[in-house]
Amino acid sequence: MSDLRRQHPLLVLLDTGRGLISNLSFALIIAISLPDSIFGGFVGNAIVALLVMFGLSTLFNFLRWYFFLYRYEEGMVHIRQGVLFKRERTIKRDRVQSMNTNANVLQQAFGLVTLQIKTAGVSVDAEVNLRAVSKNEAESIKAHLYSNGVRSESEPVEVPRASRFLQGRDIWLAALTSGRFMVLFSVVALIYAQVFEYIPQRYLDQAVESLSTIPLMVGIGIAAGLFLLSWALSAIVFVIQFANFSVRRFEDRLEISWGVLKKSHAIVKLHRLQAVVVQQGPLRQPFGLCTMLVEVAGGGAKEQERISLLHPLIRRKEVEAFLRDILPEYHLPLESVVLPKRAMRRYLFRSTVPVAAFIGTIITAFYFWGLPYSWISLLLLIPALSLGLSRYRNGSISVEDDQVTLRFRYVSLVQVLIKRSHIQSLSLSANLFQRIGKLRTVQLSFLSSPAGKNYSLKDLDAEDAESVRDWYSMN
Repeated sequence: MSDLRRQHPLLVLLDTGRGLISNLSFALIIAISLPDSIFGGFVGNAIVALLVMFGLSTLFNFLRWYFFLYRYEEGMVHIRQGVLFKRERTIKRDRVQSMNTNANVLQQAFGLVTLQIKTAGVSVDAEVNLRAVSKNEAESIKAHLYSNGVRSESEPVEVPRASRFLQGRDIWLAALTSGRFMVLFSVVALIYAQVFEYIPQRYLDQAVESLSTIPLMVGIGIAAGLFLLSWALSAIVFVIQFANFSVRRFEDRLEISWGVLKKSHAIVKLHRLQAVVVQQGPLRQPFGLCTMLVEVAGGGAKEQERISLLHPLIRRKEVEAFLRDILPEYHLPLESVVLPKRAMRRYLFRSTVPVAAFIGTIITAFYFWGLPYSWISLLLLIPALSLGLSRYRNGSISVEDDQVTLRFRYVSLVQVLIKRSHIQSLSLSANLFQRIGKLRTVQLSFLSSPAGKNYSLKDLDAEDAESVRDWYSMN
């Protein structure tokens, strides 16, 4: 059993820095509210207010750090916290769902990490964060919770059964096809939304007047240049985020690591893994590339963002080999049941009707405004029809042994592999038109973070849908 201990004092600085923006906002509000004669004008008021807010924030964070104590022993972690109202928690081994670590640049400089302990449930109490502990301390806590104590020096180090990495040109290929090319525009839009009301109207009028004098081709060139710049920046951010990516398979878990500026390490217990997802985005499918995801039960909403990624980029032809190495419990289907031909018109109808309504709105608006070329909007029907046809052609279901595999398309092509034992419920539904066409919608529900999840395939032949239900009903 360890003694009660505190986290590294650097946590006070980290928490104070995290609240710097809000403190600055409050300081500016106070400075505007105070008379100019008190501290020598707006600048003096702002400086004094900022110092006061910074001091109060530092004091509060110091007290919170000082009264946060923890200790651990075999199979347990005890937490005692609270400045005015004391609170104690005990986390037992059998309640722990996962323990993950990550470290930003400042933490890495001091040899510290954040240890996240996830327990069953989705409430605030389902997660405990030790945000400034040493790497050795984090590993010691893991050892006490994951095993019967700290490993002895004579005990051999556990070796992973298989490992996969993302490196070299593959990480840049993943970055360029990630679809994150709107980063720059999102940042500009966010800044604009925050400062718009403070910009004098004359500056806005001058900006609009200047933009109106730019030739059309020059404007198109500027827009294209900004688009390429955003694409390049998003690729660089992706590379920094997922550099040194690795996934390792151990006897009872997966360990996933990634990151440079912020190093992250996630552990996925195999008994929590509910489904494997193979996803191909529009930019990756033409090149035969895909992303591997996992659906995991238990934990909070933040955990889903952190451990749902199994591999950022893998070639489609290598997925079967990847599963044999990392998750041999799952496999790609050899044969699948496709959608009947009578389902095609339903897929085309669903994809084109909203677009047709939008086109009608555009044509009507152009007519009343006296604008030409409204017919160009009819070209939107081409991608709508193509999407509906692709959704129909890619829809399929497969049942083999104890695994069901769904394939469908929203915009990305998705293939979901689910074990029968992980399915919480399987339902068949049909509206009036589906009943007339002898079609059914199959929906599979299972546990996932942060709540339940379901996938469905629409307009499957009724007999095929009932065969899937019979398979699920088998013991």
